[in-house]
Formats: sequence, structure tokens, C-alpha cells
Amino acid sequence: MKITSYVELTPAQEKTLDALETVIVRSPLSQPAVVATIRTFQGQEVKLTIDVDGVITSVGVQDECL
Repeated sequence: MKITSYVELTPAQEKTLDALETVIVRSPLSQPAVVATIRTFQGQEVKLTIDVDGVITSVGVQDECL
């Protein structure tokens, strides 16, 4: 993934953006779509549901931070 930044990033921001390079893709049982999960270094999970036309239909964030 190519990331272009026009501002200086903090180390935490850089680590979070680096996590976008690793994506786990699974198929949900109920629909012809896929769910892509990205886990950040803080333990958050970002889940993108992508339909058969490549359209992101939902985005969710699960916060695992303490």
C-alpha cells in the first residue's frame, strides 16, 4: 500500500497506517460479500464489508484498548 502524507506523523500514527498493509479477508455466511479486517497495533479492529461490485457497504471499529 502506498501512503502519501502531507503532514508530519507521530510514531503512533505511523504504526496505525503501517497496519493497513496487513488485511485478513473472510466470507460472511449470509451474503455474497467479503469482510476485510485490519488490526491496529493498539488492538483495534477495523472491519470493512465489501460487496461483489467492490463497494464498501459498511465500516465498523471494535476498540480493544484498555
